[in-house]
Amino acid sequence: MSTATPPPDRRERLREQTRREAKDIALGQLARTGPSGISVNAIAKAMGMTGPALYRYFANRDELLTALVADAYTDLAGALSHAVAVTPATDKDPAAGLRAFAHAWRGWAREHPDRYLLIYGTPIPGYTAPPATTVIAQRMMQTALEACAGLDPAEATLTAERPPTHSRALRGWTRLHGLVSLEIEGHFNGMDLDVDQLFADEVDALAD
Repeated sequence: MSTATPPPDRRERLREQTRREAKDIALGQLARTGPSGISVNAIAKAMGMTGPALYRYFANRDELLTALVADAYTDLAGALSHAVAVTPATDKDPAAGLRAFAHAWRGWAREHPDRYLLIYGTPIPGYTAPPATTVIAQRMMQTALEACAGLDPAEATLTAERPPTHSRALRGWTRLHGLVSLEIEGHFNGMDLDVDQLFADEVDALAD
């Protein structure tokens, strides 16, 4: 007897299609004007809908922002997990996982700078992401700990007894975020710096 989940009905498919289209337009607004420029009414107009009609899919701007934040966290977390999974630490190269994590972090941020700054940039006035999004951030910290497993095997576990304050993972998290944020916000422009080398040196320092 089959236990496969039946496909969503047509109404649900149309609902998800409408939400995806709205989020795609919102990402365009995000790229042009930043988070403060996201407007549900403007998105509705671009979709040939009225504002009240689109509010059936997103109750307000904050709900739309939360969907974008959750998507960004999920995509980044997935990229980091995949990188560490396919490039695990070995006895010959205990820092392989850490390097994979670091380069995946930077690569995702450079490919999606607006989405990166949405979750790690300046807080959006009047908006607070709901607690549920922190679950995904915890997943990324677990991946950071796993990336350090070859270097610190005794401390590569995230539990209630061991909060995510492992020194190497925490230093990696903060230092990589700082360097990547400076890079994608253009603060290295005009400076006589080899940013690729700077990044490589930072990762090597974390691995020591």
